[in-house]
Amino acid sequence: MSDEQRTLAGYKSKVHEQEDFANPNEGKPLLDDVTEYVFRLTEFPRVKTMDQVKEKRDGTKQTVKVDKAICIFEEETTKNVVTAFFRVDSLNFSEDESFESGVVRFFKKIKTPLIEGVPPEWEQYFVVGMRFRGRVIVKKGEDKKPNGAYYLDVPTCRPILESDKHPEAIASSGAPSLIDALFLAKGAKDGNEAYHKLTTAGASTALIQVFISASKAGQVTYPI
Repeated sequence: MSDEQRTLAGYKSKVHEQEDFANPNEGKPLLDDVTEYVFRLTEFPRVKTMDQVKEKRDGTKQTVKVDKAICIFEEETTKNVVTAFFRVDSLNFSEDESFESGVVRFFKKIKTPLIEGVPPEWEQYFVVGMRFRGRVIVKKGEDKKPNGAYYLDVPTCRPILESDKHPEAIASSGAPSLIDALFLAKGAKDGNEAYHKLTTAGASTALIQVFISASKAGQVTYPI
């Protein structure tokens, strides 16, 4: 028996009630927008196309499609999840922060600036496990009270302190060199394990970049 075919005209679709996603910060100590915290990147960012309202010079507004990197950070002590959305399909460099892209400003703040005019290799900048300091923007619900969701306050970001680093990372905190990176990654069986060892040791983003570049150039032999 052939399936009955109908037009969509007059078709009544079932509408399900919108479900709220579980808050990953439920039950964790609350964060505030005054305290400076240490954050860690928990996973490599995903990219999502989103609508964004753009204001033209004549004052009119239009909605455009933009690609944004969704960055998930974890506060080191309370394990609260903190989110940042960075536009990555178009980058603006400027001495005036109000005209500068958020992702450009972020890496400038943590002292790993993007190279102006060069399309970034994001794997060399967003390194899983990378750590830095900063504050949060506390999101509020309809009742105007904090709802346990947080966004990264980019202008407050800065590099971690010496006291935040792993002791072995402090020992190699001078000019980043491949020797320092290999020392911290000793015993790693492959690149992924080496990156994990470096980030766990609190190695600087600059030192990790040195290692990544050397690995791509075939200068690293595994196991280390």
